[in-house]
Amino acid sequence: MKGRLELRSISTDYGGGQSHSGRPVLSGIDLSVEEGELLVLAGPNGSGKTTLLKTAAGLLAPLEGRVEIHGREIHKLKPRERAAFTAFLFQVRDNPWPFTVRETIAQGRFVRRGWLGAETRADREAINFALEKAELMALAERPITELSGGELQRVYIARSIAQGAAFLLLDEPENNLDPKYAYMILSLIETLVREGRGAIVSLHDLRLAARFAHRVALLSPGGTPAASGCMDGRGSSPATISAIGPPAEVLTEETLSRVFDLPPELVRSMVL
Repeated sequence: MKGRLELRSISTDYGGGQSHSGRPVLSGIDLSVEEGELLVLAGPNGSGKTTLLKTAAGLLAPLEGRVEIHGREIHKLKPRERAAFTAFLFQVRDNPWPFTVRETIAQGRFVRRGWLGAETRADREAINFALEKAELMALAERPITELSGGELQRVYIARSIAQGAAFLLLDEPENNLDPKYAYMILSLIETLVREGRGAIVSLHDLRLAARFAHRVALLSPGGTPAASGCMDGRGSSPATISAIGPPAEVLTEETLSRVFDLPPELVRSMVL
C-alpha cells in the first residue's frame, strides 16, 4: 500500500502558528500526494506556495487543520522520525563554504545520526547512491563553489535523496536555471518519483508543470494583486486551491487568465 502525505483543512499564516499575524495566508487547504506521484504547486507570487510546502514538511505549524503522513500527525513526530518521511529543499540555497559535493550531500544524513555521529556504512551507501542517481560521481570531490547553477541544484537534490525521505518537497527547483538545466532537474525528480518517492514541487514554469506533473494544484489569492493593491498577496484575503487535477484540466486559458489576471494571449505563451 502506498504511503500518503495529507493536508486536511489547513489554515496558516507566515509565522506558522509561532508568531501569528492574525491574517491567514492560506485557508481551507485540502491536499494529498501519494508515493509515486508528482504534484506541482502553481500560482502567482504571494499565493502561498512556499508557506504551503513548509507546512507540509512540518516546519510551520498550521493555525487550523492537520498534516498527516502515513496516517500519523507530522507535528507529533520526533525530528529524526520526520526526516524519514519528508525532505525539504528551500528556494534560497546560498552556501558560501567550499564543501565538496560529497560533503554537501553527506549533510543529508545528519538529521538521521546527528551532527556529531560517526558516518556509518549505511550513510556511505546512501551518499554514493545519491551521487550516482544525480550523475555527480565525477564531481564528488569538487568544491561546490566551483559548480554551475544546474550542477549545484543537482547537488542539493542529491542531498535530499541521501536523507532517504519518502516525500520530497521542493520549492522552485528550476529557479534561475536555463531551460536545459531546468529540464534536467525535473527529469531527475521524475525518475525519483517513478522509483517510488512522492514529490510536491512548486514551479513558476507552467510548461514544465504540463510536461512532468501527474497533477497540478493551482493556488489563487483571495483577491487579485490589482484589487488588493499588494503585489505579495499579504493585503488580500487568504489563498485557496482554485483547481486541482491533471495538467490538461487545470492549465487552461480560462483558468490561468483568471488566476494570474492576464489576457489570454499572454497565458498561451506561459503553457506552449
